[in-house]
Amino acid sequence: MFALPRTWLGADVQRARAVLPVLPRGFAGHRFSSPASTIRVPATRERGRRSPGFTLLEMLIVVAIVGLLLVLIAPAFTTLKSGSDFTNAVYGIQGVLENARTYAKANNTYVFVGFAEVDSSIDPSISPQVVGYGRVTLAVVASKDGTRQFQYTTDQGNDWTANYSNGAHLVAVGKLQRYENLHFLNLNFPSWPPSSHPGSSMARYQPGTFYTLGIAPNSVTPFAWPLGKAQNAGQYQFNKVINFDPTGVARIAYTGNADEIVSVMELDLLTTHGTAPSPTPTPFIQDVGNHAAIQIAPMSGEIRVYRP
Repeated sequence: MFALPRTWLGADVQRARAVLPVLPRGFAGHRFSSPASTIRVPATRERGRRSPGFTLLEMLIVVAIVGLLLVLIAPAFTTLKSGSDFTNAVYGIQGVLENARTYAKANNTYVFVGFAEVDSSIDPSISPQVVGYGRVTLAVVASKDGTRQFQYTTDQGNDWTANYSNGAHLVAVGKLQRYENLHFLNLNFPSWPPSSHPGSSMARYQPGTFYTLGIAPNSVTPFAWPLGKAQNAGQYQFNKVINFDPTGVARIAYTGNADEIVSVMELDLLTTHGTAPSPTPTPFIQDVGNHAAIQIAPMSGEIRVYRP
């Protein structure tokens, strides 16, 4: 028989080894059905895999962490909400005054804007509301026949009272406006001129005679709310009243001030926490605190808001 040289056999074996895959140890002698055959993981490994769920201990830890975070951030959210409510109240009052002036001019009549502060601890549905702190209410009424309904005389206001007749000569303009956690400052801020406080957001002029709602006498044009009730017999009694005439000029009528048009009217407002007002800002440090001044120019009707 013819025999191949050893060198040829050695070369063939080397080429075969280069082409065929190297089998791992432990599989020698085994046959595979096809190159695509798969190797199954032993069952002992599958049973050893962990379930993807949470344990009770892990869930309790997560709940505890979330609760702690809520406790830490709750005061911050409360402060943000309080600041937002105060801002909405201040600009809401500004809007009521602007709308009242527009109504007076558009309808050629007199419009009366009433202000009252009551006890915020009493449910707002209770009647009558009790004078106190923390809840400021506004109502707007207008003269039905376009007249002022009172005369500036020595006994001014007597004719308003005599002819009031449960508000029969008045008509409501819009709904009652109610603002929680708000207080009228019962003080008169000194002048805070821009020349002396150029970088202050509260800098404003208060020249000559001006009127501050919180310390002014009661108006001679009070009215009860809702209309149809006798004086001091409604849910709300509005004794502080600003009126706009058909030309849009603003006045406050109280005993002894004749037909006076002051240089400036001002409403100074402060936040409260329930029935407890926030600390009153020092008159000479008006840039500190959460308060605001709504200033009305009676002749032009311009209404501006000043805040620290």
